[in-house]
Amino acid sequence: MKITKFPLGSIKSNCYIVHEGQKAFAIDPGYENNELIPYLKGKGLTLESIYITHGHYDHVGGVKQLKDIFDCTVYAPLKDKIWMIQSPYNQVGHIIPVDVWVADLDDVTLIGNNFKVYETPGHSEGGTVLSHNQILFSGDTLFYQSIGRTDIPFSNSQDIYKSIKRIYSLFDDDVIVYPGHGRQSTIGHEKKYNPFVKG
Repeated sequence: MKITKFPLGSIKSNCYIVHEGQKAFAIDPGYENNELIPYLKGKGLTLESIYITHGHYDHVGGVKQLKDIFDCTVYAPLKDKIWMIQSPYNQVGHIIPVDVWVADLDDVTLIGNNFKVYETPGHSEGGTVLSHNQILFSGDTLFYQSIGRTDIPFSNSQDIYKSIKRIYSLFDDDVIVYPGHGRQSTIGHEKKYNPFVKG
């Protein structure tokens, strides 16, 4: 399984393209851009699905463009639905075309592999992480030596602390963390060096 990161937009939200063979899915395409589509088509990849970790505009803004081109299935957390359908929270100018709403402990099959959804409220009420084997896509919950903001609507600092503690308890130290912004990390590194929440 190959993972390629694309930092998109003015605030460099991480979009990940994950592929195995010629099948691919995207994590958090936050902006329409001129990189993702040539990358996918240049490699002859079929984009089968999109997974949205949470509903903020910088993680959903490019979803419709990709769905229109590739007719892929879009998964998103139900508890963040307000960010994707309702003004003023939806800031991208159109409803995000979600096909499947997910919740805690749901299993999602992406490019033939089973991924597990875990709800991690705090940065947003419906924030999630997505895991498979030694891989964790952490959205805006857990970053390299940092955590998601809790000064925006429906965020909560106590909740994000509990969510990160849950992540630490669920995953081995060598699990690789692919965050919504910035560089990748590991669970073990964050337990030791994250100044906000240590293990």
